[in-house]
Amino acid sequence: MASQKCETTCRLFKRCGGCQLSMSYEEQLLWKQERVERRFSRFIKPDTIIGMEKPFHYRNKTTAVVREQGRGRLLSGVFQSSTNSVVATDDCMLEDKRSLKIIKTARELMRELKISAYNPKTDRGTVKYFLVRQNTNGQALLLVVTSKNQWNEKHLFAKLLSERCKNVTTISVGVSRSRDKLVLPTECEILTGEGFITDRLCSKTFEISPLSFYQINHTQTEKLYNLALDMAQLRKSDTMLDCYCGIGTIGIIASDRVKKVMGVEKNSFAIEKAKRNASLCGVTNAEFTNADAGEFMARLVEKGEKPDVVIMDPARMGCDRRFLQSLTKLSPERIVYISCNIETQERDVKELVKQGYEVKRVAPVDMFPHTTHIECVVLLIKG
Repeated sequence: MASQKCETTCRLFKRCGGCQLSMSYEEQLLWKQERVERRFSRFIKPDTIIGMEKPFHYRNKTTAVVREQGRGRLLSGVFQSSTNSVVATDDCMLEDKRSLKIIKTARELMRELKISAYNPKTDRGTVKYFLVRQNTNGQALLLVVTSKNQWNEKHLFAKLLSERCKNVTTISVGVSRSRDKLVLPTECEILTGEGFITDRLCSKTFEISPLSFYQINHTQTEKLYNLALDMAQLRKSDTMLDCYCGIGTIGIIASDRVKKVMGVEKNSFAIEKAKRNASLCGVTNAEFTNADAGEFMARLVEKGEKPDVVIMDPARMGCDRRFLQSLTKLSPERIVYISCNIETQERDVKELVKQGYEVKRVAPVDMFPHTTHIECVVLLIKG
């Protein structure tokens, strides 16, 4: 385990905000363990948190806002919403070094081709931010988010960047109308390549586009998903429901262990990717449905269908009351609840306990070293 402090490792610690913990990594794990125990010890003693052997440069997704800073000088880095400013980060202890190199090259090309950076105060300029994703083999994609549909230099920009960064296999451009926030575009125009990269996760292959949700820490994601599926106690005769399934990662990885996988997700783009990923992996026992998860479970109840296990990985706000009502009516034997927000997770777990479930295991995983975020898996069994 690394023992350096963030303050001594990164000179931008207090300005950037990407790292929030200025302590050794061993101390970070203890700090996170205490917070998990504070939330869940009323139910059961939590497992010891699973940390990283090398907790640096783990982010496979990097977003860098571009701004002009006097006399045509461009900078790129972390957006500070409180001040509407950008902290330049050409070096970062969390980001993949290859991604930072791509962003630096893209910024240099903007200067060479005289491509303007967007100014939120005047609502003028072209490039808002860059998004880079890396796979484990070093392939990368680049998304250029702009303020307008047309900019004359985009094809030349893509050609030159591909020549200078050989590992960038696809470049896309998308338009975001929002002035300040890092809002993703709804559609992307592919300038080079296929518009996606592929990655291997838990021995399965997934297509990842600029707009896909995909966990940012590959090493810890494999630990997290294998842990969650082991906790689910899956059997070959089981039907598993994956709520908030995204591009199908958990369900597809679980498909070898069960009879049938059902995935449900409100984002239609993600469902199309889930179906494509299942086909890529040769998975024939998985069905993916574009629907609200709560409404989907209510329909299962009406039809008398009941999965043996439900795995859910909601957004940070957790599950709404309607979802929890549908889940308890569905009454699966086992529930595996994955969350990156232990506060909302504790709230939802308390409600499920009131409805007759018993907490059998709580297992934290450190997905985001040097930050205050904690990922946690909870197993609940129908009492």
